[in-house]
Amino acid sequence: MDLKGKVAKEDSEWVTYFSRIKNVCPWSYKLMDSILVWENDEKCLSTIACTFPGTRFEAYVFIYRDKTPKQLETLCDKMNKKYGDSEFLWSHPEEGGDSTPVPCLIQQDRDKLETLRENLGYVEEN
Repeated sequence: MDLKGKVAKEDSEWVTYFSRIKNVCPWSYKLMDSILVWENDEKCLSTIACTFPGTRFEAYVFIYRDKTPKQLETLCDKMNKKYGDSEFLWSHPEEGGDSTPVPCLIQQDRDKLETLRENLGYVEEN
């Protein structure tokens, strides 16, 4: 199994994206060298995701070019149930706005993300 990730700041597509969204997510632009982008088969997702807590990375981005928004949402829900210490989010260019340039899942540390949200005054509406 050949698992390879690329640091986001080494990829012009991600540099452009993080630059575009820095008004809503400034940390992603500042920490591009701490975001690892993966483009592997979905069957590798759990293998890679379980390594996240032991790394120096702030986020993993898993690219799935052929996934629909609904497929990503379903996969995201599955991963959130499986990995309680991580928070998985999904993004798809069809959703518009600040969506990523390619369909993907994003994995982050749940506690760090909640602290960041609290510090920014973000309250999730249920």
